[in-house]
Amino acid sequence: MNLLFAFWRQRNYRVAAIVTVLAVLWLLSGLLTGGDKHLPEKTPGAGAKRPTAEAITVKARRLEAQPYVTRVVVNSRTEANRSVQVRAELDGVIAALPVEEGQRVSAGDVICEIAAEDRPEKLERARVSLRKAELDYAGAQKLKGRGLQSEAAMAQQEVARATARAELKRAQVDVKNLKIRAPYDGLVNSRAVELGDFIRRGEECATVLDLDPMLIVGEVSESQVGSLQPGGPASAQLQKGQLLDGLLRYVSQQAHPTTRAYRVEVAVPNTNGALRSGLSARMALPTGEVLAHRINASLLTLDDQGQLGLRTLDEEHRVRFVNVQLVSDENEGVWVAGLPARPLLITVGQEYVTEGEQVAVEIEESAGDLPAPVSSNGAANSADALSGAKLPESAADIAAQRSEPLSQEPQQ
Repeated sequence: MNLLFAFWRQRNYRVAAIVTVLAVLWLLSGLLTGGDKHLPEKTPGAGAKRPTAEAITVKARRLEAQPYVTRVVVNSRTEANRSVQVRAELDGVIAALPVEEGQRVSAGDVICEIAAEDRPEKLERARVSLRKAELDYAGAQKLKGRGLQSEAAMAQQEVARATARAELKRAQVDVKNLKIRAPYDGLVNSRAVELGDFIRRGEECATVLDLDPMLIVGEVSESQVGSLQPGGPASAQLQKGQLLDGLLRYVSQQAHPTTRAYRVEVAVPNTNGALRSGLSARMALPTGEVLAHRINASLLTLDDQGQLGLRTLDEEHRVRFVNVQLVSDENEGVWVAGLPARPLLITVGQEYVTEGEQVAVEIEESAGDLPAPVSSNGAANSADALSGAKLPESAADIAAQRSEPLSQEPQQ
């Protein structure tokens, strides 16, 4: 008691005790009188669903699956169909250059001409020598018929006649080779000699390119080469955006020893000569066909495991999460595979519902922000596959979280 009395006599302790008692009483009054007003109302039955009147309303659209031609996109370049270094077959001085660099030529046109020197005279001498050899051979045959010519003498006359024929042929070839001609229709890309230069046998006169058709060449990996069929349609896009359609002409049967990739060639028409060799391009090669849907990239989302998917509705309008695979991205959306043939896709409100939840639905018409899928045939898909369009930011973010590309990246 003395201790309590001493405590109470201290003014500071007395005030602190009074304040503490008042605070405790205030807290207790709230629990005893008004606490029930702040408690949430219990829903009837554990795990009961949200009443239909309070169901979330979403918008959905019925989609139709479309055939889509899958492609592998390859970094490539243009290349001349043929490139030949036309070489001299004689030694001599360049006497004429009828064709300038960059000029188109037809097969047989003279590109370089070598000075004749004494070759025409040698040709005439060879003709006369052959005539004499034939006369000698004819006279020997008459003598043999009379028994005045031996077999050895006849053989010697045959050798002389054959030698004269060979010399005439050699002289004719030399005169013909004085004019170096184009081996095919093409373009003289460069000249290695000038007027008055001395050219030796085997040295280059000019380089002739065959630019029609033009080749688009690249390399594909071993995992992709098996799905390519020569003769099928293919396309390419140049750096400036020009689209080219052609045929897959060649698929190598042997991998490059360094890159372990396989060379492919696509032939495209170049009748007007507008295409040049060595241009960079992106080549799209068809690898097959799948059923896919084209959607807005913003509708893509991730499940708890980080898998890409979409929210759809079943026949009872319950939310279902369906995993999908990205097939390709285009200017107006992305192509995905993995959905049913005719899914009812949630287009508005998908972020506010969970799987298994029953919702109210407003069905959208087919026209709207989701474009109708284009045909997978012809140049339309070729242009889409090579347009180089970026996905909307939301889809790019989703793909980045998965650490996977949005579409097939070009092969180096």
